[in-house]
This record gives sequence, C-alpha cells and structure tokens, in this order.
Amino acid sequence: MFRTPNTTTTTPPTPPSPTTTTTTTHQAMARPAAAAASPPSPDSKPLPDPTTTTTPIPHQRPGTSGTEAALKTTRRRAMENLRQAERAERAYRARKRSAVTRANYADAGDHFRQAREHFALGVRLLAAVVRGWPYVLRDKREARRVRAEERKRVRVLEMKRRLDEKLGADSAERGGFEV
Repeated sequence: MFRTPNTTTTTPPTPPSPTTTTTTTHQAMARPAAAAASPPSPDSKPLPDPTTTTTPIPHQRPGTSGTEAALKTTRRRAMENLRQAERAERAYRARKRSAVTRANYADAGDHFRQAREHFALGVRLLAAVVRGWPYVLRDKREARRVRAEERKRVRVLEMKRRLDEKLGADSAERGGFEV
C-alpha cells in the first residue's frame, strides 16, 4: 500500500583500469520498464548493450600540467605584486596628501591667529572711537558754529556795503555830501 521512495547514494567514481570492461548500470536503472520494451524512435541512435561492451579506456592525462602550474604561480605572483603596488600607491598618496593637509592646517592656524589679533585690534580701536565720539561731535558743532559766524560776518559786510552804496547814491543826489 505504501510506497517507499527510491533512494540513491552516490559514491565517488573509481578510475577504471584500461583492461576492464565497463558496464553502465545507471542507464539500465534509469530506464523505466515500459521504455525498455518500446521500440527506439527513428531519430535516436540505438544504445549499446551494456553487458557486452568491452572497449579499453584510453589513458587519461595527469590533472595538472607543468604549464598550468607555472601559469597559476605566475598569476598568483602578479596578483601579489599588484596588491603590493596598490598598497604602496595608497601609502604614497596618503603621505603626499597628509603633507599638504599639514601645511594647510599650519597656514590656517597662522591666518586665524592673525585674524584674532586683527579682530582684537579692531575691537580696541572701536572702543577708542566710542570713547572719543563726544569729542568728534564737539568738533563738528564747533566747525558748524565757525561756518555760521563766517556766513553771518559775510552777510553783515554785504549789508554794510549795500547800505554804503545806497547812502553814497543818496548823497550824490543831494549835492555830494557824504555822511
């Protein structure tokens, strides 16, 4: 009633000797019984009878040849050389860029130091300006007063000149007497 599944175990193949005959039992096991009884199709080649095949197996070449081993060794050496060259290139680049970065850092420190000094000087001078601003205002007020007095003096002189001209013109009309 219950069917058990077909279990197959695989074992590594053993190299056959050239004088032994090989039979393929897996082909016989893989074919269902119905397929063995059916006639082969005209498109396929007929399979040889596995029980009667006696052909010697040709000698196989060794797994790795000297050329292949040399190529592998050369490739491994080249890969290692490439890794070392990349490492050296990264180290060189890091050395050069770190030197430039250190120089930039030193320059930035100098500039910030100068900026701090200049800023401090600017703050001190600004404080002096704030303390001295009343004197600036007094100076401007004095300059404005001097200009106003000068204008007033010029205006008075102009009025005096016009008055003298007017009086001179009146006295000339009266007979030339001057006052």
